[in-house]
Amino acid sequence: MRITMFCIGSTGDVRPYIVLGRELKARGHEITICAFTDFEPIVQKEGMYFKPINGDVKALMANLMNGSTGVGFLKQVRDSLVDSIDPFLKDLEAACEGAEAIIGTYLGQVLQSLAEVRRIPYIQTHYFPMDKNSRTPITTAPGRHAGRAWNLASYELGYFIISVMEKYYLSDWREKHGMPPRKLEGAPKYELNGHTIPVLYAISPLVMPRPASWGENIHMTGFWRDDRDVDYTPPPELAAFLAAGEKPIYVGFGSMVSGDMGETLGIVMDAVRESGVRAILSRGWGGRDIPDDPNVFVADFVPHDWLFQHVAGVVHHGGAGTTAAGILACCPTLVIPFGGDQPFWAGRARELGIGPRPIPRDKLTVSKLSKAFTDLTTTGKYRVAAQELGERMRMEQGHIIAANIVERELREWLRLEGREPVIVPVQNTISC
Repeated sequence: MRITMFCIGSTGDVRPYIVLGRELKARGHEITICAFTDFEPIVQKEGMYFKPINGDVKALMANLMNGSTGVGFLKQVRDSLVDSIDPFLKDLEAACEGAEAIIGTYLGQVLQSLAEVRRIPYIQTHYFPMDKNSRTPITTAPGRHAGRAWNLASYELGYFIISVMEKYYLSDWREKHGMPPRKLEGAPKYELNGHTIPVLYAISPLVMPRPASWGENIHMTGFWRDDRDVDYTPPPELAAFLAAGEKPIYVGFGSMVSGDMGETLGIVMDAVRESGVRAILSRGWGGRDIPDDPNVFVADFVPHDWLFQHVAGVVHHGGAGTTAAGILACCPTLVIPFGGDQPFWAGRARELGIGPRPIPRDKLTVSKLSKAFTDLTTTGKYRVAAQELGERMRMEQGHIIAANIVERELREWLRLEGREPVIVPVQNTISC
């Protein structure tokens, strides 16, 4: 089948889609990935088609990840799209051209509407909790420890606010295509043209157990990780730094450029000196120069799958992809969340016992971070917990389970439509 996969986000969002797309392509499907233009080279390198969304991924992430939660976060989403919603929707429509099915990361009912008007199957995916449960509130909500009642209520409030926003920016598009306006709702709508929408969570149940209250259409597959051998040779300077002393820690905040990254960099450098750890810093920091320090190595792109095998611990912003990479490498983890879903991952890392208490970006100080660096590298129980969890997660094959579910659901969807799916037989027998 011709499947278009939509992934609006940064590297940690897109790479799992490449892994799933590669698996589906190997089974005979024609895969198109729609993402920001930054990702065109890596998608095409995999032999998949690419459709661009014109926009600056760094500017989007800076606007979204500035520490706001709840209503404030959703307002940022609206403000990020208000000036670009029309060209954004046109890019999404163009990417659907010729598609026989759509898979997408969460964009409210936008992708669902595209599938609805085309009468093609749609599969929703998530990297963080977006379905009602008592264990954790909706991901962007405040009050992460407010208790069961708030956890449940937060989803109704969150989806109501989302539907209000979508009524604001999606109604004209739906009317233009002969569709009724977006309704105000307090829950996700999983009905589409008489079918139930399948939902795939690219999360390991070892990290977040699947809530028993979820419907049968909601699947937790495990992380979609690249299980190929890493083909990487470090530059001589990095190899020499790794060999020159005790294992360093890794410090990197991905595409985060919100707030004063110069101030954040200064705190990190002072904490490295105060704690006496060695550190590898990922280049970024909003383009700021990193001062020379004999205990600090500044790295350009190094695959996390390789690098995390050579460090004593990882310190990062708490993106889903980086969190998974750290756990799979059996690394103790310290999360410095900026916003969005990052506080959720920070909380999971702490509750799983694989690292120190998270420090929100707006609460970061030299003394707090220096103490956390020491705690991260000297507390044996973090290493033991990370080792045990990482080894168990390595046995999961989330991308294969997800591909099995995708094919099964597409077959069923087309069967109910009285159509014959053109899908090669599934050759992997891993259960889903």
